[in-house]
Amino acid sequence: MEPASLENLCVLYHSPDFIVVNKHWDIRIDSKMWYEKQTVQSQLRHRFPELADPGTYYGFRFCHQLDFSTSGALCVALNRPAAGKAYRCFKERLVTKAYLALVRGLVESGRMTLDFAIGKNTSEGKTHMMCIEGTEGCENPKPSQTELTVLEYGCYNGDPVTKVLLQPLTVPCVSVSPRRPDAPAPGSLQRHRPPHRGRLHLQFAQGHHPLPHDAARLPATHPPGA
Repeated sequence: MEPASLENLCVLYHSPDFIVVNKHWDIRIDSKMWYEKQTVQSQLRHRFPELADPGTYYGFRFCHQLDFSTSGALCVALNRPAAGKAYRCFKERLVTKAYLALVRGLVESGRMTLDFAIGKNTSEGKTHMMCIEGTEGCENPKPSQTELTVLEYGCYNGDPVTKVLLQPLTVPCVSVSPRRPDAPAPGSLQRHRPPHRGRLHLQFAQGHHPLPHDAARLPATHPPGA
């Protein structure tokens, strides 16, 4: 998989009100730190300098968040009214998200609901992570449910793996440890150059959001560069 760069921004949808991009894995959405050279913010500013709004903190209005290691569909509002509409849709949970993940082993059930309370991990060296209730150092766990659907079985380096679709039913969603460090990208079971960390991929976002009908379901089927 190609590493992120300023030039390889993948645009899924572009209108006067919104840009939806296929966010690369292992890249931050925005940052004010001088040493953070590769962000979606900097990619957008490089590709669309005329659309950057100096009246905003980061130059662009990101409608939702994706973690550093999570790739997939990311919606960006290009003006204040559009940002307000998108904010209300996400706040009222009118947008459906679905994630691809590659998990270790073979998931026996073709469909299941993961029902675990999720909290902050306070253990040393893991404070940037979430964890399920009962884990040592778990703080303030909250009820969480995620629907899991098995899509495909396969092998990687001789080990069994399962590609699954994850659809959060609550916020926060169940945090699945999706990948072994040497597993391929979730968009495919074919062999890839092994990444150094696990990732999730936001495959699509759909629902009663303010995008036009033809863009109401925006699939980001594969991670950029996969």
